[in-house]
Amino acid sequence: LSLSTDNAKTRSEVNLTTGNKWETGDQFFSYNLDLDASSTESRNAILTAKSNGASTLLQGTVACKNGDRLNIFYPGTYVTGYAQGTFPISMQKSLTGNKTQDGTVENLKNFDYSFGTGSVTVNGNSASGNVDMEKLYAILKVDFTFNGTKLTNIKKLVLSNVITGGDFKVQTGQMDKSKIGSIEVNPANPAELLYVAIFPTNGFKPKFEVYTTDNKSYTYTVTASDWETKSAKVYPITVAVKEIPPYIEIDGVKWGKYNLQYSTGTKVNGWVDGYHLAENPWDYYTTETIADPLAKTKMTLGAYDPNNVKFDHFRWGDIEYAYNYDSSQNRTFWNTRSDIQGVVSSDKKYGDLAAYASNNKWKLPSATDFNNLMKATAEYIGYFVDDNGNKIYGILFDPNVSGNLKGKVVDKNNNSLGSSNSAIPIRPVEDKLRQFTKSDFENALFFPMAGVYGDYNGYLDKVGSQGGYWTSTSNSNGTQASAFQPQYMTNGAHTEVSPGKTSSAMLAKYFMYSIRPIYVGQ
Repeated sequence: LSLSTDNAKTRSEVNLTTGNKWETGDQFFSYNLDLDASSTESRNAILTAKSNGASTLLQGTVACKNGDRLNIFYPGTYVTGYAQGTFPISMQKSLTGNKTQDGTVENLKNFDYSFGTGSVTVNGNSASGNVDMEKLYAILKVDFTFNGTKLTNIKKLVLSNVITGGDFKVQTGQMDKSKIGSIEVNPANPAELLYVAIFPTNGFKPKFEVYTTDNKSYTYTVTASDWETKSAKVYPITVAVKEIPPYIEIDGVKWGKYNLQYSTGTKVNGWVDGYHLAENPWDYYTTETIADPLAKTKMTLGAYDPNNVKFDHFRWGDIEYAYNYDSSQNRTFWNTRSDIQGVVSSDKKYGDLAAYASNNKWKLPSATDFNNLMKATAEYIGYFVDDNGNKIYGILFDPNVSGNLKGKVVDKNNNSLGSSNSAIPIRPVEDKLRQFTKSDFENALFFPMAGVYGDYNGYLDKVGSQGGYWTSTSNSNGTQASAFQPQYMTNGAHTEVSPGKTSSAMLAKYFMYSIRPIYVGQ
């Protein structure tokens, strides 16, 4: 019997107070350990639950003889690409339904991996027996405090350095090829208590990363090696976390990890309504899969709706219409010849948008700030693949390198390719690009190629291949300013990169670029 995962419409009920229950229609996979090797019949079968309850009757057609032992696994289905009896179980996405964890008890049923062994008694053409199903997972019942106050607005939890899954072999009752990684929990609504399914392990040493709706992030890493988690156990824990600074200090400047964004209706403490920082270093609103070679990278924008804006590109010095990408605003900018870092006009129509939006806790970096950043870091070229498989090209400024690499453009093998703060293309680089990981962004700055907007013709240009990041530094002509503008591009059969420079101020202020602010608050 072969069933697709779509046929498994019911799941077992997981209840931490009244106990777990099977549901009618739940499917189980059966493997006969004792079937004679010479038999032409299959060791495998699918059994179906015929009733609800803590105990249930499983029925199906099974090849067996009296006394044969059957290994039983739940949820039972055949998985494309895997041998029968091998199940790629995961705590990141469920085996059936492709569900992710959301922190609720109800959601645990999607990860209710269970296993047991029983023997059968044969009576003519029928057989019967009993099997006790044991859970293959444990549950963390976890909440968090910061400075003694409980966090009540959790929007995401990342649990890393944990077993995320592997290949469960019904024949042996063991999981092979265990993978270590991270489990992401995304509540549908702001939460204060989360239930997380985990695979048990000795020396459980997870790292907790907590993200809240006010765009703050917190962390705690378990360092003790004597925490043993066991199957079918619930662990109620309260984790006292510390706040993760939203910046990395480099050469005395606290560089933000995230781009500035605007979305209608967003309210973040300390920010003007609508404005906030991106959730992740690689985020921009028009993230999409970028095909190689880097060619068709335009993103069509819908008609501008002032009541429903979600945009993260801004004109230089424009506050009043900062995120309005309608063509009617194609020459709206501040024509001052002065540097505007921390400056806002008395009518609040023009000035440093980062300072205005954050109530002076963040500011635009100056060209000098960018120049110093490049002198103090290695500029790695490469890309990051997000959880949805999007390949996001970008630049990584890493201060944690030897002195001979600072001020240099560097490849995946730590070879210098030339000087940073330059618009001179470097080619070829297709075999030199480094694949960045989330851990790389903890102590280094990632600037995604979020595209640029300047033609006002309805699409964002060079999404995924070029970035534009404003500085506060104006040209003396009042119509141009300095920006960091790196770019990846295809040249014939090869990929090349322009590292970007901020040593001149020659870019039109009406362009809409990203903003990576620097932190100046307490």
